[in-house]
Amino acid sequence: MRVTFLLIILLATGSVAVSAADAPKGRYLADLMKQPSHRAAWHGMLAGETLPPWVELYAKTLDGPPTPAITVKADEHSYTLAFTCKPGACAEDQLFVLFSAGGAKAWGLLVTGDQQKWLGAPDETIQQAILGSIQ
Repeated sequence: MRVTFLLIILLATGSVAVSAADAPKGRYLADLMKQPSHRAAWHGMLAGETLPPWVELYAKTLDGPPTPAITVKADEHSYTLAFTCKPGACAEDQLFVLFSAGGAKAWGLLVTGDQQKWLGAPDETIQQAILGSIQ
């Protein structure tokens, strides 16, 4: 998952070539979570899950490292991939959240060290959309 940390650094510094149409400027996970549809999708994704304390804290405070979301395409649909991580431990504790258009549905990948946990029951297409965007 060290590659993921490099991706985060590249996104944060603007070193990844993403066209203006693909980069929703100024949209961070915290911004998305302030929209009722995205917030509801987030809660649906996490329903019944046991989460690390830092994810629960993020859900309450929306306080985390600000990394812009990116647009991801899969099966001719556009999704928004957002990110947060545990402050001070971004290399080891990460959460990637993929929202459908309008925030109707959310799926996630929680990375803790070398372990990965899928959230929101993503199908193979959604899993590949997330993995393909972070590797």
